[in-house]
Amino acid sequence: MPYLELKEVYTHNLKGIDLKIPLNSLVVITGPSGSGKSSLAINTIAEEGKNRLFQILNYSQEVSLDIVSKAKFISPLPPVIAMTQGVKHWHPYKTIGEFLFLYQTLRLLFEEFGEYKCPACGEFNKVTALNKIIKWYQNLEEGEKFYFLLPLPESTPKALEFLISQGYTKYIIDDKEFDLSEKSIPDKFEKIYLLLDRMIKEERSIERFLENLRVSQSLNQGRIILKFLEGKEYFFNLKPLCLKCGAQFLTEWIKCRSCKGYGYKGKEVCEDCGGLKITSTILESKLLGEPIKEWLNLSIKELYYTLKKLSIPEGLKSWFESIFFKLEKALFLEINYLKPSTPVFSLSVGERKLLELLLIFGINLNKVLYILDEPTLGLDIEKKKKLLTLLRDIIENDNSVILIEHDPYIIENADYIIELGPEGGEKGGYLIKADLKEEFLKKPDTLTSQYLKGKRKLRDLPLISKNFSKEKELIEIIVEGQKINLLKYGINLIYGKTSSKKTLFFEKLNESLEKEGEKILKVEAKELKGRDDLIISYTGIWDNLREILIKLPSARIKGLTQRNFSFYTKEGVCSSCKGKGKKIWETENLKLSSICEECFGKRLNSEVLNLTYKGFKISEILDFTIEEILSILGGIYQIKEKVQLLKELNLSYLKLGQSIEELSGGERNRLFIARKLLSNVKFNYLLLEYPLQGLHLEDIKYFADWLNTLKRKNITVVILDTNLLTLFLSEWIIEIEKGRPYFIGYSKDWLKTLKDKNFKEETLFYQKFFNK
Repeated sequence: MPYLELKEVYTHNLKGIDLKIPLNSLVVITGPSGSGKSSLAINTIAEEGKNRLFQILNYSQEVSLDIVSKAKFISPLPPVIAMTQGVKHWHPYKTIGEFLFLYQTLRLLFEEFGEYKCPACGEFNKVTALNKIIKWYQNLEEGEKFYFLLPLPESTPKALEFLISQGYTKYIIDDKEFDLSEKSIPDKFEKIYLLLDRMIKEERSIERFLENLRVSQSLNQGRIILKFLEGKEYFFNLKPLCLKCGAQFLTEWIKCRSCKGYGYKGKEVCEDCGGLKITSTILESKLLGEPIKEWLNLSIKELYYTLKKLSIPEGLKSWFESIFFKLEKALFLEINYLKPSTPVFSLSVGERKLLELLLIFGINLNKVLYILDEPTLGLDIEKKKKLLTLLRDIIENDNSVILIEHDPYIIENADYIIELGPEGGEKGGYLIKADLKEEFLKKPDTLTSQYLKGKRKLRDLPLISKNFSKEKELIEIIVEGQKINLLKYGINLIYGKTSSKKTLFFEKLNESLEKEGEKILKVEAKELKGRDDLIISYTGIWDNLREILIKLPSARIKGLTQRNFSFYTKEGVCSSCKGKGKKIWETENLKLSSICEECFGKRLNSEVLNLTYKGFKISEILDFTIEEILSILGGIYQIKEKVQLLKELNLSYLKLGQSIEELSGGERNRLFIARKLLSNVKFNYLLLEYPLQGLHLEDIKYFADWLNTLKRKNITVVILDTNLLTLFLSEWIIEIEKGRPYFIGYSKDWLKTLKDKNFKEETLFYQKFFNK
């Protein structure tokens, strides 16, 4: 079996681990949040793959990189395609059709079979390239007879008189042939065409045909009708001019002027283009008899089967093979109900994740290493099973897959399991165990194997007291005209399969609560990507500490003000790195960085960093963990309150001077929740989107304890999730189908309603991780 072998991996908190990862296999990397999973898979392996690609693409340039690698790659590294954690923040108005190249596909077809609508008279016209007309003529059978006719841009007596004087005397008027050198033109007529030539397809007639094409371009700019004796007529336009009125028409798919090609105005559909982004003249033009707007409003499934029926031109077959491959993957993943015109902002988290997977696996590749960080976010169990099937097909096609995952169902279906730990942050980064799944699970000697073997459990299932008064504890809310009950001061779950429109219901519930004047704190499914704050600044601890430091005698002697203690002002930041914490070198294609030698990544000016508080320099305090800071700042109530919440969310091991960029996805998500909760906003409802993102089963244990803390504070929690583990962290369930509640009640009662045998077994699989 081929392996990817690495030695001395020191990326972020990894402790110089050595590892052999089997290729052509499904490998899962797991472990507590912050244990180094993304550092290994994304920041080490995928980053090395990117660097090697860069070197290949820039082989002609002399590039000298004075960088010490954080890992040694002993074996060859296949080409890498990586998908990072969380939800992609695509441009909200971008559509499914743009992502999947369906707009381009329809444009290619339109160039071949399209009929442009004339903006002046409404007539539909085709434009044909010269080479295609010649090819069409060459494919005619020998002996075919036809008239070479030219529609006239002007048919006034004066115009006809000029043509006759030039020798063009024969015409077809209302389907009858006239020689105007012998007869006068009728007083009234509806249609008139210049009869340029009577032709017979012969071996040597191509030169005569080309000459007729040349003459047509000079007389009427290349508008041609070829009429066969049996009655068939073929229309050709060499230029974008209407056959009927001669007006020029659009051939480019230009943007709608009203919305400038966005399709929406503040998420409201543009009235002119109907959200399709293209000018109305093109939308009303026809492809194979149907307006373009109808094509763009087909579902992916309808579009696929319509395209499959077409006779694809030889030159487009390779393009369509790739499109069909992509669309077939969309059908398999069951997002075939989406339309090319569907905008990204209307997609749920699960639909976005499926789209991202489709973009990665919609290209038929082999000998590639795919690295996916938590690809199951927002996916229900059926979609997870489909993902596993898809991954097996990918591996069968001579590829390799590495997943960063916490979902026990995915872990149990792996070929090889790597566990890092034993905790997060500085206490993590160790290789705990790496082996084939069967060997890995033989002994419950790691956190993951203990949970999978039933030796370690999460908290008890929520139990409802028999003496409990339903009238007192249930809250009635009107959502979209329907009465909905929530469990007051309880853990409520909005659950539904991917594409059940539960996210839409969740939003409507939020709106209804706001209308009733409730105080709500909503934490959306987003990451802190793009943010480069230090944890001490992001959590607000620095704001509290700064008030103390400004009053120090040593600070007053130096004349330091509040601006000198800021991570964002010229007076506060390190003069060498300008508050970045690192030196950055950029060229057109390259970005390199190294830690700032003046502030050592602490970002502040030296005068502040060298101040002393309770025997420690500020530069030393920034190296403290969140928990350690209590030893010197525990007497400050505001800081103690912040640290307590961060401990409840199992984040107290993080260093105060650590950058958010260095955190794992699970750590980012919890830190985002913490910041929301640390704000001064008072609330009695907490709405959480996909809160288990990035959490190992051990992390979920802390999360469950924190949920119970919220209950004791009389806060009603509403969770939106598809992860079946959340069913057993919740007391009250609202199951959504097609955007409407299908079940409302206690979790124990919901379990009794399960009729599908497979789904019931899958639900019970997740239940086994909880104490009964």
